[in-house]
Amino acid sequence: MRSAVLLLAALAVASPAAAQERLKEVWVSHADSGEVVRGEIVTLSPESLTILTVDQRRVDLPLSRVLRIETRGDSLKNGLVLGAAIMGGLSLVACQGATNAGQCGAIVGFNAGFGALIGAGIDALNGGRSAVYSRPPAPAPGGAAGLQVRLRF
Repeated sequence: MRSAVLLLAALAVASPAAAQERLKEVWVSHADSGEVVRGEIVTLSPESLTILTVDQRRVDLPLSRVLRIETRGDSLKNGLVLGAAIMGGLSLVACQGATNAGQCGAIVGFNAGFGALIGAGIDALNGGRSAVYSRPPAPAPGGAAGLQVRLRF
């Protein structure tokens, strides 16, 4: 049980190092033309974004006109969480009415860790794109801007 928790903690800490590798190839959606520019981020400031496209052109975009920035891949965290929840939950349901609570706890812990590894593996095979930035919607005219919270796993 302790080793499964340590493994999950190590995987959670290792993910920020991979984030820089993921930003080598991005797709940027421009608000004015609707064009999607594919390339590598050269510079990023609060006002602008510079991309080196696949055909080696430098494109400067004002950040206020960028709708969305996407990158290849997906965070492994949601796969870890879903896999652990599904396998751990199924094991917990199977343990209902068991007489040995200690053994049941060990089984649930092992299966949750195993499910987390399976979920992360499935997520790693996903080659799709995921958004790393989405421009927030403009507030409604005449109304107060509502508080909007976005969670990304």
